[in-house]
Amino acid sequence: MKGRKIFMWLAAVVLLTASCSDSDYLNAIPEGCTALVSVDMAQTVGTNQSDGQTNPLARLLRVDELKDCGIDLASKLYFFEAPDGMLGMAAKVDSQKRLAQWLEGMSDNGMATKLTERRGFEFCVLRDSWVVGFSESAMLVMGPVAANAQAALVQQVATYLAQNEEQGIKGTPMFAKLDSIGSSVALVAQAQALPEKFVAPFTLGAPKEADASQVLIAAEMTVDEGCLNIQGETFSFNKRIDAALRQAQRIFRPIRGDYAASMAEGSLLGVFMNVRGADFLTLLQQNKGIMALLTGINTAIDMDNILRSVDGDMSVTVPVLGDKFDITMAARLAQREWLKDVDYWKRSCPSGGRIIDTGKDSFCYTDGQTTFHFGVTADNQFFAGSTAQLASAAIGKAQQPLPDVVRKQLVGQKLVAVIRLSAIDNEVARTVIGILEPLFGPLTTVIYSLKGGE
Repeated sequence: MKGRKIFMWLAAVVLLTASCSDSDYLNAIPEGCTALVSVDMAQTVGTNQSDGQTNPLARLLRVDELKDCGIDLASKLYFFEAPDGMLGMAAKVDSQKRLAQWLEGMSDNGMATKLTERRGFEFCVLRDSWVVGFSESAMLVMGPVAANAQAALVQQVATYLAQNEEQGIKGTPMFAKLDSIGSSVALVAQAQALPEKFVAPFTLGAPKEADASQVLIAAEMTVDEGCLNIQGETFSFNKRIDAALRQAQRIFRPIRGDYAASMAEGSLLGVFMNVRGADFLTLLQQNKGIMALLTGINTAIDMDNILRSVDGDMSVTVPVLGDKFDITMAARLAQREWLKDVDYWKRSCPSGGRIIDTGKDSFCYTDGQTTFHFGVTADNQFFAGSTAQLASAAIGKAQQPLPDVVRKQLVGQKLVAVIRLSAIDNEVARTVIGILEPLFGPLTTVIYSLKGGE
């Protein structure tokens, strides 16, 4: 009887050890990641896992196939943004020997450098810009990085590969949140991981003293006709900030879609909502990023008073990504009492600034650096823009509006951000699109919607 108990105890230890080793590769993901994405390969790629046309790992590495590559293609892939902003990917190693042979074959074909050893791990550089390091349990791919910075990145990857469970991502609240999302592709990211001009909509409702590292987004992803739909929630591990974010979400009402056709197909970003202005203004006044944008205008125009008059759909669009921050705004108003104050605004403009009439109930403020056109229509629609053309287009139908499939997905949601991928042209964007398209097919648009908008 005693021997049987010992046997059962030993069997339990073996099973426990085996189950733990299955996730050892997660220890290589740095604890301080600002963004983390999990991809369930079995669900997204299916049975044809080695096909370079459909596998995100093959697409990232720019190889034709992954047959006998030594990577466990049935386990989840994890994409992350490291604390220093470098992009990375972690995969489970099935056979270190076969992985080394596979990479040596790529080296023979001129696609990678020869394998070298650093601190007990093996390394190479793929396609001149991606550092690959691997152990018996984990493979990390990080980059893109210039040749003169590759040696430093090799050292960093070696540090990550040497991490234990206490040093990696597995025991963190971020990983626990990601693991709780029931989706084949899931995301948890700090707002600070987003491009600077995209952060503001995701931090609405956070207390003024909160920074973008304390506000996080958790989301599941699906695709429909070239649109990557991200159903997300904004939250914080700080209980006070989290409570404020959840309270703020109640301010957003179902979108009617009044301005869905106003965003041009070639525009970069559009944010759509339906709010009562007085409630929404409270959120804006707590948001440092948005208030910084409004500071210059607010010295001459009482935008707070204009926003208080909003009651209905509102949209803000950014036509292009560049040094000059062009913007348009449209909103349904409950009243237009602020028009009575325009004469006072004209008289009290700061030195160098002036407000001129440009039409019936339409105006232009300029101070030599900032130009802001704004006005209200007879049916109480507010319009504004950094140029006269953008301002008038804010409430009209664009010559080439967003596709129907995009516009339809706005209606009934609470808060929606639309990002047109074709309007972004930089190395990071191309890398991200290169990872997403093997999962979802050709993509034109990212649509982020706040959960609970149905």
